[in-house]
Amino acid sequence: MVASLAWAGPAAIAAVVLAGALAADAPAVVVWALRAAAGVLVVVGGVVLPLLRWRSWRYEVRDEELDLLRGALVVTRTLIPMTRVQHVDTTRTVIGDLFDVRSVSVHTAAGSNDIPALRPDQAAAIRDRIAQLARRPDEP
Repeated sequence: MVASLAWAGPAAIAAVVLAGALAADAPAVVVWALRAAAGVLVVVGGVVLPLLRWRSWRYEVRDEELDLLRGALVVTRTLIPMTRVQHVDTTRTVIGDLFDVRSVSVHTAAGSNDIPALRPDQAAAIRDRIAQLARRPDEP
């Protein structure tokens, strides 16, 4: 949600400022259209796009791997072998607290992958399960 508002917020503010600057000289239709565009930008960037991203996320924690599937137009599937997991984190943000959601970050040598928008108890359970599956006794 924050990432979508990062571009939608400034664009909406620019539309309102432009509407204010043109209010004296431009026709009223143009001013109202700019104000309406600002509202549409906030709704699309703050509500519609995050919902599409949330609905396009799938994950499955298996004994041998973590399967992540994401994307609406371009679908990306990531398979992370449990033997490659170095550590796993649960992330809590101020915005996430407003919606009571957390994210789980799985770190490997190649980088990290996130599972976003989880309930706090669900995030803790997934984190613990991945950590347990990632533990492997040293092989001789």
